[in-house]
Amino acid sequence: MLRTIDTLTQQSHGLSEQNDHLRQQNDHLRQQKQALLSTTRSLAQERDEARQLVHDIENSTVFRATRPIVHAKMRLDRLLGTGSARPAAAERPAPQPLTPPPQPVDIIVPVYKGLADTRRCLESVLAARCATPWRLIVINDASPEPEVTDWLRAFAPGDERITLLENPENLGFVGTVNRGMALSGEHDVLLLNSDTEVANDWLDRIRAAAYGDQKVASVTPFSNNATICSYPRFCHDNDLPDGWDTARLDALFARTNPGQVVDVPTGVGFCMYIRRAALADVGLFDVENFGKGYGEENDFCIRAAKAGWRNLHLLDAFVRHFGGVSFGDSKSPRERAAMETLRRLHPATKARCSPSCRPTRHGSPAPWSTSPACKPAAAPHPGRAARPPGRHRTPRAGTRRHPAPARPVPGAAPLPGQRVSLRLPDAGDSFELVFSLADEYEQLITLLRQLGVVHIHYHHLLGHGEHIARLPARLGVGYDFTAHDYFTICPQISLTQRDSRYCGELGVQQCTDCLAKSPAPEGLDILTWRTRHAEFLNGARFVMGPARDVLLRLASHVPGAALRLVPHTDIDPAAPLPAPNPPPLAGDRPLKIVVIGALSTIKGADLLEDVAIAARRQGAPVEFHLIGYGYRALKTQPHAHLTVHGRYDEKDLPDLLHWLQPDVVWFPALWPETYSYTLSACLLGGWPVVAPDIGAFAERLQGRRWTWVQPWDTPAADWLAFFTDIRQRHFAAGQSPAPVFTIVPTDGHVPPAVVSHDWYRSDYLRQLPSAGASATLPDRATLAAHLPGPGEGTLAAAGGGPLVAALARLRSLPVLSGVARAIPAHWQRRVKNWLQR
Repeated sequence: MLRTIDTLTQQSHGLSEQNDHLRQQNDHLRQQKQALLSTTRSLAQERDEARQLVHDIENSTVFRATRPIVHAKMRLDRLLGTGSARPAAAERPAPQPLTPPPQPVDIIVPVYKGLADTRRCLESVLAARCATPWRLIVINDASPEPEVTDWLRAFAPGDERITLLENPENLGFVGTVNRGMALSGEHDVLLLNSDTEVANDWLDRIRAAAYGDQKVASVTPFSNNATICSYPRFCHDNDLPDGWDTARLDALFARTNPGQVVDVPTGVGFCMYIRRAALADVGLFDVENFGKGYGEENDFCIRAAKAGWRNLHLLDAFVRHFGGVSFGDSKSPRERAAMETLRRLHPATKARCSPSCRPTRHGSPAPWSTSPACKPAAAPHPGRAARPPGRHRTPRAGTRRHPAPARPVPGAAPLPGQRVSLRLPDAGDSFELVFSLADEYEQLITLLRQLGVVHIHYHHLLGHGEHIARLPARLGVGYDFTAHDYFTICPQISLTQRDSRYCGELGVQQCTDCLAKSPAPEGLDILTWRTRHAEFLNGARFVMGPARDVLLRLASHVPGAALRLVPHTDIDPAAPLPAPNPPPLAGDRPLKIVVIGALSTIKGADLLEDVAIAARRQGAPVEFHLIGYGYRALKTQPHAHLTVHGRYDEKDLPDLLHWLQPDVVWFPALWPETYSYTLSACLLGGWPVVAPDIGAFAERLQGRRWTWVQPWDTPAADWLAFFTDIRQRHFAAGQSPAPVFTIVPTDGHVPPAVVSHDWYRSDYLRQLPSAGASATLPDRATLAAHLPGPGEGTLAAAGGGPLVAALARLRSLPVLSGVARAIPAHWQRRVKNWLQR
């Protein structure tokens, strides 16, 4: 027996040495691959230089002499419909610059509240070094704050350029600025909110843009908080980057985008230059329709555009806007009223000039084309929800979140019709580019090279084809992959069967039978599917998973992949989590159980309903609350002990949990979830948890008090008995169960978890090559050619179109709830995909 043990021990050591040797060989091959990629990048640079040489030749004298022949061929192509170039967009007539008049510009600042903001604004105007002559017209609109009135009266006499007016009664923003604009019949005006800050020669640049063409009516600069002129996030209130102030950021815009403008449907009134000629032609603001304010500048700009004037967004100036001070906080009702008024007055232009933020072809390409801060350090992140940094809520259910890289990184998302969308990472930045992979793939490759892409991080392959999978090879760069589900080994994505329950992973024959009923994309069999994806995963620098469970399931199919256990960054591993400490349950109060999320069948919607119905029938002392919604209308009170609270904003979840004060949070998942961000919210909030023994739950709940891990396939009746039991045994008695300790399988293919909260910002980026000097920024014409048209882009695709929306509404009707539950989930998914084509 001892000899047998010694023999087995020696064999085990031998296998371990072989495993180490193979791992070393694998690492050596990866190093060779990186060297080949470096060579490929060098060759790509040489090719780009060759293309530049061709460009120089095309602009030579000899080549120009042959251009008439080329132009004749192009005209013939257009005549016959055989040309490959997209039709040229209608060009605006060449600008006709004017010489600015000698009269000063009236800078009109209406003041209502906020002494500190008002003082900062006016002092910044006086401190700015502008060659343009100006008058500062300060109008006190019957401020309710005596300190504001006292300071203005003391401040105004100190500079002869200041004129202080006082309204005997509050006129509101529209009436106040109209008073200021009517002071002179010759002066241009610049409307400036009292909660702004200007710097440098700001007025000189704005006026230069206003006289860049004889038909310019209004000019609005960039700001941190100016709806469609906000930067860097479109239609957001942005904080300034750490270490930056208004003067420094304005200087960056002036240096980066000198003299550049884009036409926009409307100016923004926080800082809006208006030419006197346009005022004389169009008239003042409409005080009758827009009262206290909001929407008046939209109305003015629409009237100006109808009269042939242009509204410009100036890209080389930045004015900081602190926001929401000057005229109180009654903004939301006025916003709604203004939108209705604009629809009534200008029905034909409401889609273009609504004060709400709506992405259109008028969106400025400046953040991509000119900002040096946006050159990416790492690549687009293809995937259904593939836009890092930070957190991004997908259009329907669920949340994808990714670590924030050190610099902005463009993300790629699939669109119907073999198209792909490139967007900046933040969900609030609606500027995007759309490429047809069939016709514009080479243009996509060129743009990514221009952006200096040196690495690609895939968060999903669902919805993407071979074009996107081939990007690393075409660009000559490496790539990583993060597993958020099981799409690479299971065409059904979640390792579930037709009954929407975990399949058990019983082998190839089970998968073959499953695909016979629910075919994989392209009709692939399971071996071809896994072989194709294994090649992709084995080629990645890292295959990352947020929990050991998902990596162990992948390891059996891709043992050669460089697996890395990298938890998501929503919880700092170095910071202690609050320990649950619920108060004893008093009297006959029912146990309050909360379920969180957009519940599909695999996330337990039907199971939750069944347990709640059983609780109602038996009169059990438990009640269920769903913070979120189900894929169909679930039965609620009085038919079930269930209350559905509806959709929620992710940032509000901690407050909702605090408001509901649940005794325990339940996760009724029927598939092996790879992480669960809602579990993170519960851990951070210190709430008791009940979870299934499948997926990442068990390993994330190790050693935790007031926590239960139960068999995932527990029937509804047994779940009800379990909740009734823990109510009496633990919550009524105020006694926690023993901490959770379950056996988490280990595997030599999965190294220990990354423990640094800054891994993505340090080790992850440290091994990536620099973009290098060869990276260039694409010109505006290139970007404009790929702006999405009406009804295109990710925001248009998010809703799935009117047919998908109608289907969702039908499915949510209580009368059809039973029908929706009877239709298998895979059929519902296939119908939705068909409607989205």
